[in-house]
Amino acid sequence: RNTMPGWVQLSFVREPNFFYGLGVQGKRNQVVVSIDDGRVVGMGCRCVRPTYVNGRKMDVGYLSGLRSLDHVRKKLGLARGYAFLKGLHSDQLTPVYLSTVMDGNHDARATLTSGRAGLPHYLDHGRYFTYAINLNRRRRHRSAGVAVRRGEEVGLDRLLGFLRDVGSRRQFFPALETADFGTDYLRGLRPADFRVAVSGEGEILGAAAAWDQNAFKQTLVRGYAAPLRRLWPVINGVLRVAGFGALPHPGEALPMIYIAFLCVRDDNPEVTRVILEQIYADRQAGDCRFLVVGLHERDPLRPVMRAFPVFRYTSRLYLVCWDDGMEFVRSLDPARIPHLEAATL
Repeated sequence: RNTMPGWVQLSFVREPNFFYGLGVQGKRNQVVVSIDDGRVVGMGCRCVRPTYVNGRKMDVGYLSGLRSLDHVRKKLGLARGYAFLKGLHSDQLTPVYLSTVMDGNHDARATLTSGRAGLPHYLDHGRYFTYAINLNRRRRHRSAGVAVRRGEEVGLDRLLGFLRDVGSRRQFFPALETADFGTDYLRGLRPADFRVAVSGEGEILGAAAAWDQNAFKQTLVRGYAAPLRRLWPVINGVLRVAGFGALPHPGEALPMIYIAFLCVRDDNPEVTRVILEQIYADRQAGDCRFLVVGLHERDPLRPVMRAFPVFRYTSRLYLVCWDDGMEFVRSLDPARIPHLEAATL
Protein backbone atom coordinates (compact mmCIF):
# COMPACT_ATOMS: atom_id res chain seq x y z
CA ARG A 1 0.00 0.00 0.00
CA ASN A 2 2.99 2.32 0.40
CA THR A 3 3.57 3.84 -3.03
CA MET A 4 6.76 5.43 -4.35
CA PRO A 5 6.05 8.91 -5.77
CA GLY A 6 7.00 10.18 -9.21
CA TRP A 7 5.63 10.44 -12.75
CA VAL A 8 4.84 6.75 -12.48
CA GLN A 9 3.78 5.70 -8.99
CA LEU A 10 5.09 2.24 -8.14
CA SER A 11 4.70 -0.18 -5.28
CA PHE A 12 7.03 -3.07 -4.63
CA VAL A 13 5.22 -6.29 -3.82
CA ARG A 14 6.76 -9.44 -2.37
CA GLU A 15 4.32 -12.30 -2.95
CA PRO A 16 3.94 -15.02 -1.81
CA ASN A 17 6.42 -14.33 1.00
CA PHE A 18 8.15 -11.08 1.91
CA PHE A 19 11.26 -12.91 3.10
CA TYR A 20 11.85 -14.55 -0.29
CA GLY A 21 12.52 -11.10 -1.74
CA LEU A 22 14.56 -10.08 1.29
CA GLY A 23 16.86 -13.10 0.96
CA VAL A 24 18.46 -11.90 -2.30
CA GLN A 25 19.49 -8.61 -0.70
CA GLY A 26 22.13 -10.09 1.56
CA LYS A 27 23.43 -13.06 3.50
CA ARG A 28 22.57 -11.47 6.85
CA ASN A 29 19.23 -9.66 6.85
CA GLN A 30 17.23 -7.84 9.50
CA VAL A 31 13.91 -6.03 9.28
CA VAL A 32 13.10 -3.17 11.65
CA VAL A 33 9.35 -2.83 12.09
CA SER A 34 7.43 0.03 13.74
CA ILE A 35 4.12 -1.01 15.32
CA ASP A 36 1.43 1.41 16.46
CA ASP A 37 -1.83 0.27 18.02
CA GLY A 38 -1.22 -3.30 16.86
CA ARG A 39 -0.51 -2.60 13.20
CA VAL A 40 2.65 -2.15 11.15
CA VAL A 41 3.10 1.54 10.32
CA GLY A 42 6.74 1.62 9.25
CA MET A 43 9.69 -0.57 8.32
CA GLY A 44 13.21 -0.69 6.99
CA CYS A 45 15.73 -3.41 6.07
CA ARG A 46 19.36 -3.85 7.02
CA CYS A 47 21.24 -6.34 4.87
CA VAL A 48 24.91 -7.32 4.80
CA ARG A 49 26.53 -9.01 1.81
CA PRO A 50 30.03 -9.88 0.60
CA THR A 51 31.47 -7.49 -1.98
CA TYR A 52 34.82 -6.35 -3.29
CA VAL A 53 36.12 -3.12 -1.77
CA ASN A 54 39.36 -1.68 -3.14
CA GLY A 55 39.83 -5.08 -4.82
CA ARG A 56 39.50 -7.13 -1.61
CA LYS A 57 36.56 -9.14 -0.34
CA MET A 58 34.66 -7.65 2.58
CA ASP A 59 31.11 -7.32 3.90
CA VAL A 60 29.19 -4.16 3.06
CA GLY A 61 25.69 -3.23 4.22
CA TYR A 62 22.62 -2.22 2.28
CA LEU A 63 19.68 -0.21 3.66
CA SER A 64 16.40 -0.55 1.82
CA GLY A 65 12.64 -0.79 2.05
CA LEU A 66 12.24 2.35 4.15
CA ARG A 67 8.47 2.84 4.32
CA SER A 68 6.19 4.59 6.79
CA LEU A 69 2.73 6.05 6.98
CA ASP A 70 2.43 9.85 7.02
CA HIS A 71 1.39 10.18 10.65
CA VAL A 72 4.46 8.17 11.74
CA ARG A 73 6.85 10.52 9.98
CA LYS A 74 5.21 13.46 11.74
CA LYS A 75 5.70 11.78 15.12
CA LEU A 76 9.48 11.36 14.67
CA GLY A 77 9.09 7.64 14.15
CA LEU A 78 12.00 7.82 11.70
CA ALA A 79 14.40 9.00 14.41
CA ARG A 80 13.34 6.16 16.69
CA GLY A 81 13.80 3.66 13.88
CA TYR A 82 17.33 4.87 13.13
CA ALA A 83 18.21 4.82 16.82
CA PHE A 84 17.17 1.16 16.87
CA LEU A 85 19.16 0.56 13.67
CA LYS A 86 22.24 2.11 15.27
CA GLY A 87 21.92 -0.46 18.03
CA LEU A 88 21.91 -3.26 15.44
CA HIS A 89 24.92 -1.65 13.78
CA SER A 90 26.90 -2.16 16.99
CA ASP A 91 27.51 -5.78 15.91
CA GLN A 92 30.23 -4.26 13.65
CA LEU A 93 29.45 -6.54 10.71
CA THR A 94 30.09 -3.64 8.33
CA PRO A 95 31.41 -0.07 8.58
CA VAL A 96 29.18 1.36 5.83
CA TYR A 97 25.91 0.85 3.98
CA LEU A 98 24.76 1.53 0.44
CA SER A 99 21.33 2.99 -0.14
CA THR A 100 19.40 4.54 -3.02
CA VAL A 101 16.64 7.14 -3.18
CA MET A 102 14.64 7.78 -6.34
CA ASP A 103 15.19 11.24 -7.81
CA GLY A 104 11.47 12.04 -7.66
CA ASN A 105 11.27 11.30 -3.94
CA HIS A 106 12.33 14.79 -2.84
CA ASP A 107 10.87 14.56 0.67
CA ALA A 108 12.82 11.39 1.48
CA ARG A 109 16.07 12.84 0.14
CA ALA A 110 15.65 16.04 2.12
CA THR A 111 14.85 14.19 5.34
CA LEU A 112 17.53 11.50 5.13
CA THR A 113 20.34 13.91 4.23
CA SER A 114 19.37 16.50 6.86
CA GLY A 115 21.57 15.00 9.59
CA ARG A 116 18.88 15.78 12.15
CA ALA A 117 17.54 13.65 14.99
CA GLY A 118 20.55 11.35 15.18
CA LEU A 119 20.32 10.12 11.58
CA PRO A 120 23.55 8.72 10.12
CA HIS A 121 25.57 10.50 7.46
CA TYR A 122 24.07 10.14 3.97
CA LEU A 123 27.00 10.85 1.62
CA ASP A 124 26.15 11.45 -2.02
CA HIS A 125 27.93 8.88 -4.19
CA GLY A 126 26.55 9.84 -7.59
CA ARG A 127 23.56 8.99 -9.75
CA TYR A 128 22.43 5.45 -10.37
CA PHE A 129 20.56 4.75 -13.60
CA THR A 130 18.12 1.87 -13.98
CA TYR A 131 17.51 0.92 -17.60
CA ALA A 132 14.39 -1.03 -18.59
CA ILE A 133 15.10 -2.49 -22.03
CA ASN A 134 11.89 -2.99 -23.99
CA LEU A 135 11.40 -6.57 -25.20
CA ASN A 136 8.58 -5.79 -27.65
CA ARG A 137 10.83 -4.88 -30.53
CA ARG A 138 12.39 -7.38 -32.91
CA ARG A 139 16.16 -7.15 -33.07
CA ARG A 140 18.72 -8.73 -35.32
CA HIS A 141 21.36 -10.46 -33.23
CA ARG A 142 24.93 -9.68 -34.36
CA SER A 143 27.78 -11.75 -33.05
CA ALA A 144 30.74 -9.45 -33.90
CA GLY A 145 32.93 -12.56 -34.02
CA VAL A 146 32.31 -13.33 -30.33
CA ALA A 147 30.76 -16.63 -29.27
CA VAL A 148 28.23 -16.62 -26.44
CA ARG A 149 27.86 -19.74 -24.31
CA ARG A 150 25.65 -20.77 -21.41
CA GLY A 151 27.18 -20.68 -17.96
CA GLU A 152 27.23 -24.45 -17.46
CA GLU A 153 29.06 -24.90 -20.78
CA VAL A 154 31.91 -22.72 -19.55
CA GLY A 155 31.92 -24.24 -16.08
CA LEU A 156 30.80 -22.59 -12.85
CA ASP A 157 34.23 -22.48 -11.22
CA ARG A 158 35.75 -20.84 -14.26
CA LEU A 159 32.88 -18.37 -14.53
CA LEU A 160 33.11 -17.36 -10.88
CA GLY A 161 36.87 -16.99 -11.23
CA PHE A 162 36.30 -14.52 -14.05
CA LEU A 163 33.76 -12.55 -11.99
CA ARG A 164 36.26 -12.45 -9.13
CA ASP A 165 39.24 -11.36 -11.22
CA VAL A 166 37.49 -8.80 -13.41
CA GLY A 167 34.48 -7.83 -11.29
CA SER A 168 36.66 -7.01 -8.29
CA ARG A 169 37.95 -3.97 -10.17
CA ARG A 170 34.57 -2.37 -9.55
CA GLN A 171 33.76 -0.98 -6.12
CA PHE A 172 31.16 -3.13 -4.29
CA PHE A 173 30.90 -5.81 -6.98
CA PRO A 174 29.27 -8.94 -5.43
CA ALA A 175 31.63 -11.68 -4.27
CA LEU A 176 29.89 -14.89 -5.37
CA GLU A 177 30.76 -18.44 -4.37
CA THR A 178 29.76 -21.85 -5.71
CA ALA A 179 27.89 -22.57 -2.47
CA ASP A 180 25.60 -19.53 -3.05
CA PHE A 181 23.67 -21.33 -5.79
CA GLY A 182 20.58 -23.06 -4.50
CA THR A 183 20.38 -20.77 -1.45
CA ASP A 184 18.04 -17.89 -0.59
CA TYR A 185 20.78 -15.44 -1.62
CA LEU A 186 20.57 -16.50 -5.29
CA ARG A 187 16.96 -17.71 -5.23
CA GLY A 188 15.86 -18.84 -8.68
CA LEU A 189 19.24 -18.24 -10.34
CA ARG A 190 21.08 -21.13 -12.04
CA PRO A 191 24.44 -21.31 -13.82
CA ALA A 192 22.42 -21.93 -17.00
CA ASP A 193 21.01 -18.38 -16.69
CA PHE A 194 24.44 -16.86 -17.37
CA ARG A 195 25.51 -15.90 -20.87
CA VAL A 196 29.27 -15.88 -21.30
CA ALA A 197 31.15 -14.26 -24.19
CA VAL A 198 34.31 -16.13 -25.21
CA SER A 199 37.00 -15.43 -27.79
CA GLY A 200 38.06 -17.80 -30.52
CA GLU A 201 40.79 -19.05 -28.19
CA GLY A 202 38.25 -19.76 -25.46
CA GLU A 203 39.13 -16.82 -23.21
CA ILE A 204 36.18 -15.40 -21.24
CA LEU A 205 35.55 -11.83 -22.35
CA GLY A 206 32.38 -11.03 -20.43
CA ALA A 207 29.36 -12.45 -18.65
CA ALA A 208 25.92 -11.58 -17.31
CA ALA A 209 22.97 -13.48 -15.87
CA ALA A 210 19.28 -13.19 -16.76
CA TRP A 211 17.65 -13.46 -13.32
CA ASP A 212 13.87 -14.03 -13.33
CA GLN A 213 12.52 -13.00 -9.91
CA ASN A 214 8.85 -12.64 -10.82
CA ALA A 215 7.94 -15.66 -8.69
CA PHE A 216 8.80 -13.72 -5.51
CA LYS A 217 9.27 -10.01 -6.42
CA GLN A 218 6.76 -7.87 -8.30
CA THR A 219 6.58 -4.20 -9.28
CA LEU A 220 3.05 -2.79 -9.62
CA VAL A 221 2.00 0.43 -11.32
CA ARG A 222 -0.33 2.20 -8.88
CA GLY A 223 -0.97 5.35 -10.88
CA TYR A 224 0.41 8.22 -12.95
CA ALA A 225 1.00 11.92 -12.41
CA ALA A 226 -1.76 14.19 -13.73
CA PRO A 227 -0.01 15.18 -17.03
CA LEU A 228 0.49 11.51 -17.94
CA ARG A 229 -3.13 10.68 -17.13
CA ARG A 230 -4.39 13.47 -19.36
CA LEU A 231 -2.17 12.48 -22.27
CA TRP A 232 -2.69 8.71 -21.83
CA PRO A 233 -4.21 8.02 -25.32
CA VAL A 234 -1.63 10.17 -27.12
CA ILE A 235 1.32 8.65 -25.26
CA ASN A 236 0.12 5.10 -25.89
CA GLY A 237 -0.29 5.86 -29.60
CA VAL A 238 3.26 7.21 -29.83
CA LEU A 239 4.64 4.24 -27.93
CA ARG A 240 2.95 1.75 -30.25
CA VAL A 241 4.30 3.51 -33.35
CA ALA A 242 7.80 3.47 -31.79
CA GLY A 243 7.55 -0.27 -31.16
CA PHE A 244 6.91 -0.12 -27.42
CA GLY A 245 3.99 -1.61 -25.56
CA ALA A 246 1.26 0.58 -24.09
CA LEU A 247 1.58 2.01 -20.60
CA PRO A 248 0.34 -0.50 -18.01
CA HIS A 249 -3.02 0.19 -16.37
CA PRO A 250 -2.98 1.09 -12.66
CA GLY A 251 -2.82 -2.11 -10.63
CA GLU A 252 -0.99 -3.97 -13.40
CA ALA A 253 2.36 -5.65 -12.74
CA LEU A 254 5.47 -4.97 -14.79
CA PRO A 255 6.95 -8.42 -15.57
CA MET A 256 10.70 -8.02 -15.87
CA ILE A 257 13.94 -9.97 -15.85
CA TYR A 258 17.07 -8.55 -14.24
CA ILE A 259 20.42 -8.52 -16.00
CA ALA A 260 22.71 -9.31 -13.08
CA PHE A 261 26.46 -9.52 -12.46
CA LEU A 262 27.29 -7.78 -15.74
CA CYS A 263 31.06 -8.00 -16.00
CA VAL A 264 33.15 -7.32 -19.11
CA ARG A 265 36.91 -7.47 -19.52
CA ASP A 266 38.37 -4.03 -20.30
CA ASP A 267 34.80 -2.64 -20.39
CA ASN A 268 34.60 -3.62 -24.06
CA PRO A 269 31.37 -2.12 -25.49
CA GLU A 270 31.07 -4.63 -28.34
CA VAL A 271 31.32 -7.60 -26.00
CA THR A 272 28.73 -5.96 -23.73
CA ARG A 273 26.36 -5.42 -26.66
CA VAL A 274 26.73 -9.03 -27.84
CA ILE A 275 25.92 -10.41 -24.37
CA LEU A 276 22.87 -8.17 -23.99
CA GLU A 277 21.63 -8.98 -27.48
CA GLN A 278 21.93 -12.70 -26.77
CA ILE A 279 19.89 -12.32 -23.57
CA TYR A 280 17.41 -10.17 -25.50
CA ALA A 281 17.01 -12.84 -28.18
CA ASP A 282 16.63 -15.58 -25.57
CA ARG A 283 13.90 -13.76 -23.66
CA GLN A 284 11.96 -11.98 -26.38
CA ALA A 285 9.42 -14.78 -26.87
CA GLY A 286 8.52 -14.96 -23.16
CA ASP A 287 5.94 -13.14 -21.05
CA CYS A 288 8.29 -10.49 -19.64
CA ARG A 289 8.22 -6.96 -21.04
CA PHE A 290 11.56 -5.62 -19.85
CA LEU A 291 15.17 -6.52 -19.15
CA VAL A 292 16.37 -4.38 -16.25
CA VAL A 293 19.97 -3.39 -15.60
CA GLY A 294 21.43 -0.77 -13.26
CA LEU A 295 24.61 1.22 -13.91
CA HIS A 296 26.36 4.01 -12.03
CA GLU A 297 26.69 7.33 -13.85
CA ARG A 298 30.48 6.80 -14.18
CA ASP A 299 30.15 3.30 -15.64
CA PRO A 300 31.79 3.18 -19.10
CA LEU A 301 29.24 0.54 -20.19
CA ARG A 302 26.39 3.06 -20.11
CA PRO A 303 26.75 4.17 -23.77
CA VAL A 304 25.91 0.61 -24.85
CA MET A 305 22.34 1.24 -23.64
CA ARG A 306 21.82 3.58 -26.60
CA ALA A 307 21.73 0.52 -28.87
CA PHE A 308 18.52 -0.68 -27.19
CA PRO A 309 15.00 0.72 -26.79
CA VAL A 310 14.98 1.71 -23.12
CA PHE A 311 13.12 3.56 -20.43
CA ARG A 312 15.44 5.06 -17.84
CA TYR A 313 14.85 6.27 -14.33
CA THR A 314 17.32 7.88 -12.00
CA SER A 315 18.14 7.33 -8.35
CA ARG A 316 20.81 8.79 -6.11
CA LEU A 317 23.33 6.41 -4.53
CA TYR A 318 24.42 7.15 -0.97
CA LEU A 319 27.10 5.84 1.33
CA VAL A 320 25.49 5.71 4.78
CA CYS A 321 27.50 5.54 7.98
CA TRP A 322 27.77 6.80 11.50
CA ASP A 323 30.92 8.51 12.74
CA ASP A 324 32.66 5.16 13.14
CA GLY A 325 32.52 4.58 9.38
CA MET A 326 33.97 7.87 8.16
CA GLU A 327 37.55 6.61 8.13
CA PHE A 328 36.45 3.67 5.96
CA VAL A 329 34.70 6.03 3.53
CA ARG A 330 37.86 8.11 3.22
CA SER A 331 39.83 4.93 2.41
CA LEU A 332 37.76 4.13 -0.69
CA ASP A 333 39.68 4.32 -3.96
CA PRO A 334 37.97 7.14 -5.92
CA ALA A 335 39.17 5.71 -9.23
CA ARG A 336 37.07 2.56 -8.84
CA ILE A 337 33.61 2.69 -10.40
CA PRO A 338 30.75 1.83 -8.02
CA HIS A 339 28.66 -1.23 -8.85
CA LEU A 340 25.18 -1.91 -7.50
CA GLU A 341 22.99 -4.85 -8.55
CA ALA A 342 19.47 -3.79 -9.54
CA ALA A 343 18.37 -7.39 -8.87
CA THR A 344 19.29 -7.06 -5.20
CA LEU A 345 17.65 -3.70 -4.47
